[in-house]
Amino acid sequence: MLCGIHAIQEALRVGTRQIERVWLAEGKEGKRLRQVMALAAARGVPIEIVAAPRLIEASGTAAHQGIVAFVASTPLLTLDQLTARLALQSRIPHIVVLDGVKDPRNLGAIIRSAAAFGIGGVIVPERRAVGITATVTKAAAGGLEHIEVAEVTNLSQSLERLKRLGFWTVGADEQAETSCRTFVFPTPLALVLGDEGSGISPLVKRHCDALVSIPVCGPLCSLNVAVAAALLFYEVAGRELHRRVASIKPIPETSSL
Repeated sequence: MLCGIHAIQEALRVGTRQIERVWLAEGKEGKRLRQVMALAAARGVPIEIVAAPRLIEASGTAAHQGIVAFVASTPLLTLDQLTARLALQSRIPHIVVLDGVKDPRNLGAIIRSAAAFGIGGVIVPERRAVGITATVTKAAAGGLEHIEVAEVTNLSQSLERLKRLGFWTVGADEQAETSCRTFVFPTPLALVLGDEGSGISPLVKRHCDALVSIPVCGPLCSLNVAVAAALLFYEVAGRELHRRVASIKPIPETSSL
């Protein structure tokens, strides 16, 4: 189930998922909805106009923005499937490992930021965490069309497996002495983030190669996990972009005749 304009528009645009039909709420209009309808029609996806309560019943939320899409279910990857797909890329991208994120809006926002900053995959635990729900897909705003998600039964074992494959595991911890601004992030990177309340569990923390904190200058020292993820993604992506630009030799100026 997909709900929300951004999520459905991106799924139609990318075209990797089989969309069975789209429901549009009666009386809903607007330029963005018309664009989605035109894209669905171009893809040959059936469009049905239905009463708004049916959209709430189908999606489980009133925040559907007047549109719901029914898609063929896509099973989550295993860790080995995820790493095998990442290994096919010319440069192995970074991944993020989530230790018990339970709020679907946070998970969706993390996936959205991951897609924006070039993170290659997200790893979530099978238990004691939120799954990929309609609320997650809406909050991801199309990010799930670009981000591979793997589900694992044991995070500690998965981190050790990632290390053997060459990943460096770096956890985000507000008590860490090392700042993310001064830390030299290795590559490829598995960035570990904890749940909304207690952060990374002590057991998972022991399997991290390093811990970093995000420096703040206000009276609050803790950040929402989705905000922390976006800041760390930006920090890592910005450093890589700077390195690439710096590695490009400038063309020497030539004197004009």
